[in-house]
Amino acid sequence: MNTVIGFGAVMIDLSASTEPEILLAARVLTRVDAIAGAEAVDYLVVGATARTILSIGLVGGPPERATQDIDIATAMGTWADFEQFASRLEWSGGSAHSFIVEGVEVDVVPYGGIEDDDRTILWPDDHRMNVRGLSEAVASAESVLLPGGLVIKVPSVPALAMLKLLTWWDRRLRTTRDAIDLGTMIGWYSSGQYLERLYDEEPDALERNDYDPELAGAWLLGSRMPGLLDLEGVAVLLGIVSDDDVLARLANDVRLPRGGRLVEALADGIKEARYSGA
Repeated sequence: MNTVIGFGAVMIDLSASTEPEILLAARVLTRVDAIAGAEAVDYLVVGATARTILSIGLVGGPPERATQDIDIATAMGTWADFEQFASRLEWSGGSAHSFIVEGVEVDVVPYGGIEDDDRTILWPDDHRMNVRGLSEAVASAESVLLPGGLVIKVPSVPALAMLKLLTWWDRRLRTTRDAIDLGTMIGWYSSGQYLERLYDEEPDALERNDYDPELAGAWLLGSRMPGLLDLEGVAVLLGIVSDDDVLARLANDVRLPRGGRLVEALADGIKEARYSGA
């Protein structure tokens, strides 16, 4: 299995995986990919499926929380483009962006030209959804080879963590699952290949955090996020991590043994990277 610890350095090879979630994703996404190809639509696999793919690719096993659906982000210029794409899918009967593919629910979130100036989209049922960070995640996306030979794109770990933080902010009053996923990603950054990288390539991160690998990993992950966003997006991130009450809630929601200190380190990484011009 080839894995990746940077931005697009090596394809993540899961072609031989026998993990049920990977096999299911390969089957469903093969069908999605055929439709996307026919409609000339670019897509990015996001959400819990991307988390599972990265977890298996990076640490060799799936995360504790399984997923029952698949989320994709699709580049759309107009709502007419989205409707044309959606017409080739079977609507689930639920929300306007939920479809059934190979018996599995697939949530399709459009971004790009379809967005309003505030980086949101307004669905026909008047539900407004924040899609900030999706187009930015494409620029640093990782390639993944799935069973059967399909190659897909998923966000890099910093990009997926950034999306999880932004989504948690939007949905924090309704669910903690985005924070739990963020906590999982914080853990990745001080384990396996990332732990080796801390000692071999990131001595400053260790020194800044009293040579505590967990805190250094959280700080380093945070420091990677501002560079993915434009100035407006960075301002949104800073607004989240500069509020002590918000950080206290996030620390509780990530459900980590050292949640408070790890979230503080993550926030420091975001703030220090921004202020240093990184």
